[in-house]
Amino acid sequence: MTASLASVLGALTERLADPRIAPGSQRSLLEREGGLALLYAELGRHDPKARALAHRHLAAANRSLTPASPHTLFDGIPALAFAARCAARQEGEYAALLDGLDSSVFAIARTRLEEERRRLDAGETLHTVRSFDLVSGLTGLGSYLFRRGTGDAESLLREILASLVRLVRPIRRDGVRLPGWWAEQGPVIGQEHRGGHVNLGMAHGIGGPLALLATTWTAGIRVPEQDAALAEIVAFLVGWSDVDGSARFWPPTLTLDGERLTASPRSRESWCYGRPGIARAIQLAGLALHREDWLTHARESVRDLATLPGHRWEVRDTGLCHGWSGLLHVLGRMQHDDPGCGLGTVLDRIAGRVLAEFDPRMPFGYRQHSRPGAPPTDEPGFLTGAAGIALAVHAYCSAEPKPASGWDSALLAG
Repeated sequence: MTASLASVLGALTERLADPRIAPGSQRSLLEREGGLALLYAELGRHDPKARALAHRHLAAANRSLTPASPHTLFDGIPALAFAARCAARQEGEYAALLDGLDSSVFAIARTRLEEERRRLDAGETLHTVRSFDLVSGLTGLGSYLFRRGTGDAESLLREILASLVRLVRPIRRDGVRLPGWWAEQGPVIGQEHRGGHVNLGMAHGIGGPLALLATTWTAGIRVPEQDAALAEIVAFLVGWSDVDGSARFWPPTLTLDGERLTASPRSRESWCYGRPGIARAIQLAGLALHREDWLTHARESVRDLATLPGHRWEVRDTGLCHGWSGLLHVLGRMQHDDPGCGLGTVLDRIAGRVLAEFDPRMPFGYRQHSRPGAPPTDEPGFLTGAAGIALAVHAYCSAEPKPASGWDSALLAG
C-alpha cells in the first residue's frame, strides 16, 4: 500500500505545482498559495526542485496579500510568515522576508493581547472564541511565534501564554461557575446564541490552548501558573469525556441549560472537534508534565478505534481538518510518541481509505464533502484540500510522522 500511496503523492505534487491553480481571495491564504508552499517546503527538505516550487508559491502568496486580509495563523500576513518559516531550511534563509513580516505579526499579536487584557481586567466574558482559538486567535499567533523561535518572538509568545493562563481561570455568570473560555457567541461561528457555549475542540476550542501550553512547556518556555492551567484544562476535559458503547468521546460544545452545562451530541472522528485531536492535546500535556494518568486517559481514549465499525467514524471527506488525512497524521503522532496506543493497524486502515478516495479524474484527486447537503468540492489547499492530504501521506510513507519543516504546528499536533 505504501507504494500505491507514493504514486498518489507523486500525482498530487505534480498537479499542485503551478501557483495559478489556487482559488480566488475568498479562501484563506493556507487554502491557496500558502498551503501549496507548505507542501513543497516539506518535500524540499530533500528535493531541490521542490524547494524551487516552494519559493514560487511563496512569491505568489506574497503578491496575493491584500489590506482586507484577516490576519490569523491561516490567513494574511501571519499565514505567509508561517509558510516562509517552514520553507526556511536553515537560519538566514528567507531572513529579509521574515524580518519584514515579523514587524506586522508582532503588531497584530500586541493588539490582540491588549484587547484581551482589557477584557480580563474588566471581568467581562468572551464574546467569541475567535479571540483565543487556533484558527483565528491568540493560540494560532502563539503557534507561529513558537515556530519562529527568535528572542522577540519568544518574549511575545510568553505574553500569549500568560494570557491563556488567565483565560482558563473559572468565572461566574449569573451565579453559575463556568470555565473561563466560556463565549457569549453560540456554537456556530457567526450565529448569536443567547446562552453562549463552551468549545472543546482543537480548531476553535480549548484543545488548541492546551496543546500550545503543553508543547511550549516541554520546550522550556514557561510562565507562572502554566502547569496549573494545564491541569485545569485536562481535568475539565476528562470530566466531560463520556462513553458511547465501547467508544470514549468528547462533545464538541457545551451550552447552559438553566444552571447546568449540557453536552452537545458526539461529533465525528476528526482533528478539529473529535476525540483524536483532543486526545492528542491531552497526551501532549501528559508528556509535558510527566503525568502518567493523563497519558493513560489519552491512550485509552483512542484504543477502541481498532474495532470501531466504519459507520461510527462518520468521516465524509479526506482533508486534514475533519477528514481521513487529518486522522492519519494526528493519530500517527500519538502512536509515535506512545506505541501503547496500539494504533498501528488503525493507521494502515485509515491510509487505505485515503488511497481509496483518490480519483485521478478529479483535478486535485479528491472530492471534499465539508458540509452536509452542500455539493462536493475539489480543492488544492492545506486544511481542506489536496496539499494537506499530500502532506499527511508523505509523513505516513516516510515512517517518520514528525515533519522536518514543522508544517503540522499549524495543527498543534506536536
